[in-house]
Amino acid sequence: MSLEVISFSDGKHAVTKAANVLLKQHYLNGNTEKPNLTEADMADALGEMVTSIFLVNSGHGGAEPDLMLIYGPARCHPGFPAWRIHYTEMVHMGPLKSMKFGALMKAIHRYMKPYASSGEFL
Repeated sequence: MSLEVISFSDGKHAVTKAANVLLKQHYLNGNTEKPNLTEADMADALGEMVTSIFLVNSGHGGAEPDLMLIYGPARCHPGFPAWRIHYTEMVHMGPLKSMKFGALMKAIHRYMKPYASSGEFL
């Protein structure tokens, strides 16, 4: 089975980096047990993404994400000014403890649908 979650050519380099961090930490360590991702693991991985976004908007390179899935207990972005990301769609997914694969796929599927008002695929 082959699955492309994010590609650099689509302008999602920062999200790819965060996914690669989680992949290296939890799946490529030779352990056959199902990994137990924690809130701290997700925060560390997404921290790289936020750093990349700040670099984009300050003119230092990087790629601006098109979709940001936010995990946490509340709809807040501590220390992160949302207006610094020009065209990023932000989706609050709830706490990490309630994270389900189906919810992730549903969020991505909704994002991939064309917008009726513009007729464009994003």
